[in-house]
Amino acid sequence: MKVLVVTRRPAFWDALRSCFDSHGAELCTSATLEEGLDVVRGGKVALAVLDTGSDIAALRKSVMDILTVNAMTNVASVSGMGEETFHDAMEGLGMIMDLPLEPEEADVARLLEALKVILG
Repeated sequence: MKVLVVTRRPAFWDALRSCFDSHGAELCTSATLEEGLDVVRGGKVALAVLDTGSDIAALRKSVMDILTVNAMTNVASVSGMGEETFHDAMEGLGMIMDLPLEPEEADVARLLEALKVILG
């Protein structure tokens, strides 16, 4: 399964690559949402992770842009807004979860396990 992370810190995510590998996930990154949308258009992306900041309005728009390109793409975010705020802010978008601003291997593992359950 392919996991796209839209981020300005690819080295941070590359350090977590072994966690993705151990869960059978192919990690790819893009520096901008526009590049990420091209990746979503070009192939099967099981999950898009938006590590693009904590601006809630911008994050909602980014999720909607991804879902407009491919409504079957699962989406998660990295904003550290907390479960209750995340739920209130992103209600109705079907996002998997929000990760802390500095996700660790355990956070990535939890996300990938949730994705496996969703994908069946």
